[in-house]
Amino acid sequence: MAITTTFDLSLAIQQWREKLVQSPHFKAENVAELESHVRDSVVTLQSKGLSSEESFLIATRRVGSVENLEPEYGKVNRNPRAMISHGLTLMMLSVGCFFLWGMLQLPRMMVGNTGLPLPAFTSFLINLKGFLVVPPVLAAVYFLFIWLRRTILRHSWVGFFATSVGILILLTIVTTVALVLPIIDLMNHLPAGILVR
Repeated sequence: MAITTTFDLSLAIQQWREKLVQSPHFKAENVAELESHVRDSVVTLQSKGLSSEESFLIATRRVGSVENLEPEYGKVNRNPRAMISHGLTLMMLSVGCFFLWGMLQLPRMMVGNTGLPLPAFTSFLINLKGFLVVPPVLAAVYFLFIWLRRTILRHSWVGFFATSVGILILLTIVTTVALVLPIIDLMNHLPAGILVR
């Protein structure tokens, strides 16, 4: 005995609609319009003698799969706030790296009159300060990639922001250590009793 299941058209349309709603590329009015097209096609196909299941499958195939529709609706439904967020994050990272570059100028000024050599870690970072250009350049390349791709995921700026802030925090910690080391070294070379009153 074969088990037959009846096809529930409303449930099938609801599940198809949920797939569309999960995608960040579709707005509510886009989903409603596509659902209307599917329902109209189903009614037309059923009037020609097709079953509900056959009508639904043909109607959804005519509208297109979610994967094929996403890029097209992504172009139409671009989110300008996401672009602004990407741009502001890029500016924040660039300005932050510029300030870190400026901070790495300070150790040479601090030890200039003392005649003491800079600690090795500080000297190493001062020699690498030109590489502080790399994070903003990589972020700019990513920004241009997103800009030219013309489809922006609704939440893509969040990952970009988190990565940029993480890199900036890491670089700030390393730079702060490089700034503190000459101060500690200078204090270690002070004559005994000069700090005690």
